[in-house]
Amino acid sequence: MSIDFVVNIIFSFITSLREVLEAALIIGIIASYLTFIDRKDLYRDVLYGVLGAIGVSIGMAWVFLTFFAGLEEYQKLFEGIVMLLAAGVLSWMILWMNRQAKTIRSDIQEKIDKIITQQEKAGIFVLVFFSVAREGAELALLLYANYVGTVEETGIFIGLLTNFMGFIVGLIVASVLAILLFKTTRRLNMKKFFQLTSVILIIFAAGLLAHGLHELFEFLEITNSPLANLFIWSEVWNVNETFIGEILQFFFGWSYDPLRPGRFEKSIIGGIIVGLFGWNDNPALIEVVAYMLYYIFIILIIQQIKPSIKEKEQLTKAH
Repeated sequence: MSIDFVVNIIFSFITSLREVLEAALIIGIIASYLTFIDRKDLYRDVLYGVLGAIGVSIGMAWVFLTFFAGLEEYQKLFEGIVMLLAAGVLSWMILWMNRQAKTIRSDIQEKIDKIITQQEKAGIFVLVFFSVAREGAELALLLYANYVGTVEETGIFIGLLTNFMGFIVGLIVASVLAILLFKTTRRLNMKKFFQLTSVILIIFAAGLLAHGLHELFEFLEITNSPLANLFIWSEVWNVNETFIGEILQFFFGWSYDPLRPGRFEKSIIGGIIVGLFGWNDNPALIEVVAYMLYYIFIILIIQQIKPSIKEKEQLTKAH
């Protein structure tokens, strides 16, 4: 339980820190620009937009938890789908921020100018609501994916508690960083920050992808589906049956779960690696292939984004 407790908090902290800080930056940019153009009367719309987005995010989390409770028969299938969706959302979030990090301020200011020029009454509310709601919906899905991935090991109470603790710490740290950015002369190197968190989240996403596929395979096994016999689900290796497993057992054997002896993934070190990197003692072929291809795919996409960002900056300077 201590393994899952720590890993859950780490995952929920990193994801919450990233999502909340992104939302806080957007709100800060909007509020700062409204002050600059002397339109503080629109602060109320900003506040309503934030509150509305928070309400939608909480409602989404409630729907997830309620829906999950009634799917015992299809639990593994649902967990797999949620994890695959979360991996996709994480990937999209990473790519979006890599593309928008340098131009997000100017883009938001252009939207505000357009809203005020065209006298759109609900424009600021809509801009804030959808900007913050997007981050909240992503966070709800990611934390829920983390929850369903470990609830069998930790239990419902511990699963919810660890996610909530990580979220609260992430919320506090992100709020402090946002205040330092907008209320003091300090400057956080946002490029470095998003690069670092992108690397961490890419690792999380790859692990979610592999774990989601593993859950789908377990569902096929439980339901005695003939699809479980396909070649793609064949075991590539089992580290516990090799000399590497003997070495791992020699060093970490004292920390094994007595109910599941001989499994490195159930040791303290192994459990942390499982939670952070998606490790599996005996992965299927499709898990290994998907895990490796994911890294190749995400790196290639990021490399393609960089030239387009430079071109956009050059066009902006030219105008």
